[in-house]
Amino acid sequence: MDKIIFGITGPTGAGKSTVSDIFRNLGVNVIDADKAARTVTQKGNKCLEELVTVFGQDILTSDNELDRKKLAGIVFNDGDKLKLLNSVTHKYIKDYLIEKINESASHIAAIDGAVIIGSPVMDLCKKTVVVTADKKTRIKRIMDRDGIDESMALSRVSSQMSNDEYESFADYIIKNNDNVRLEECVENIYNKIKNIS
Repeated sequence: MDKIIFGITGPTGAGKSTVSDIFRNLGVNVIDADKAARTVTQKGNKCLEELVTVFGQDILTSDNELDRKKLAGIVFNDGDKLKLLNSVTHKYIKDYLIEKINESASHIAAIDGAVIIGSPVMDLCKKTVVVTADKKTRIKRIMDRDGIDESMALSRVSSQMSNDEYESFADYIIKNNDNVRLEECVENIYNKIKNIS
């Protein structure tokens, strides 16, 4: 895989999707890790069969599709079960991402995902771009985006790593608050990444 691959990550509400869209406009093949996770867990895929072996038939709907809410309920407050879920899904997600990267004509690819840090996907990335924003800005964006109240938005923010923790893994940081010149920031990072040998 003779390509430059980097990760785009950060907490919810920071604006990863907007940053990914700007990279796409610059010619980067951006692959969404969340979509990859949904694809590999579809009916008929080996990943779903393995999840059923591990967690039981109860995680399936009447149509034998993955019941995401039920699975989320099983792993949400149980660290060991979450690790088990990740140990099953991450290898399939990684294989899917490699396939999509290889299919693309672009010599620069990015993986957009909230949980890249600490996952096997990080091994694919030469660099990591972390997108953060202050807490107040993120809460407002989550409320607007998902149509939820402030307390629900706050609980989502609180369930993730802090900005400082995300930034400790970053090669490049974009602080995406309302006053930032986002396109300029992304272009500057793109110009540095495309020259990596």
